[in-house]
Amino acid sequence: MSRPKRRFVALALGLAVVTVGPVAEAGAQADPFDQEIARAQAEVQAAQAAAHEAYGQLVAAQEQRAALEAEIAAVQARITEIEVQIPALQAEVRQLRKLLRERAAALYRNSGPAEKEASIPLNPSLESARRQKLTDAAAKQDEAMMDQLEAAAEQLAQVKQELMAQQASLVEQQQQLAAVEANLAAQQAELDRRVAIANQALARARALGALRAQGEPVMGPTILTAAQMAGWWHTRGYDFRVPGQTIESLAQLFVEGGASEHVRGDLAFAQSIIETGGFRSAPNNNFAGLGWCDSCTTGRRFPTARDGIRAQVQHLKNYADSTSRASGLAFPPSPYWYGSNPDTARRNFDTFFAKGWAPTWNDMGRGNWATDKAYSGKVLRVYADMVAYAQTHG
Repeated sequence: MSRPKRRFVALALGLAVVTVGPVAEAGAQADPFDQEIARAQAEVQAAQAAAHEAYGQLVAAQEQRAALEAEIAAVQARITEIEVQIPALQAEVRQLRKLLRERAAALYRNSGPAEKEASIPLNPSLESARRQKLTDAAAKQDEAMMDQLEAAAEQLAQVKQELMAQQASLVEQQQQLAAVEANLAAQQAELDRRVAIANQALARARALGALRAQGEPVMGPTILTAAQMAGWWHTRGYDFRVPGQTIESLAQLFVEGGASEHVRGDLAFAQSIIETGGFRSAPNNNFAGLGWCDSCTTGRRFPTARDGIRAQVQHLKNYADSTSRASGLAFPPSPYWYGSNPDTARRNFDTFFAKGWAPTWNDMGRGNWATDKAYSGKVLRVYADMVAYAQTHG
């Protein structure tokens, strides 16, 4: 970019070069820059509070998952224990059945072969009767034990089924909780990102506050309203020659354009007053002398007033912010200033040689935007007059 010499720099207000303190719309109120720092601090605190709450929910979900996993492990251990007990009981039942069969066979053998009816003694011995009775009692006891073992095995099998159903339910709960936990983790990541953004905003606000000690920052909130800027303009007797616009609509475009890139639109308006002689000469919607130089016969052309202001605001941001990148702009770099090819425009914006050289309006001039050494003072004097008007007229 050439270092242009501005065409309209003769607006003499007879004031000393000043650094103007900001004012609110209706007279002196809290410093808007302090308010911006306070807002940034509030955003950080709100983001941090939300992040802490989400973290608490995430920890609770993780603890609940751990408890579920422990319960699932306990149920599985019980199922494993039952799976060992059931075959042992079934083996014991089989052993008892075998024993019963063997006793039945022994009783049959001990009874001996059938004899003739006449040879059967009428009074069997007491010993034989006792033996028979004891054998029957033992058999009944074995059968009762076998029934108990079978019942126990069936009960264990039923318990196993119930435990397996419980385990399936717990696993389902675990899967649902895993989904909740994943969602909470995603929320936590998003909140961490918001905290980082809020911290960056706070850092920028604090840096802006510190920058004010050096002069009027180029970046920051627009303090004057469109009505205040237009009202001031009407008191100056300027001739307005911007087709398709009124001074009120044009001032509003400066407010909107500045807000989009966090550039002070009211100071950009003051700059344009200097550049155009109060908007008397602004050919092709060029309000900032973009492309004019000592040997140039014409400047850049912009199809609309909004396009001209957007290019002006983007270039002010490039001068003021050393970290500015095309990817961070609210709108793509102006094709009418940085290049009609989008890739070229992005590259030209990102590699601007004077990026960050003029963070304050006091740094403008002497080659930054204009060759005129008194350039910044002229812009700031206009701004001081606008501020004084706003303080007295609201």
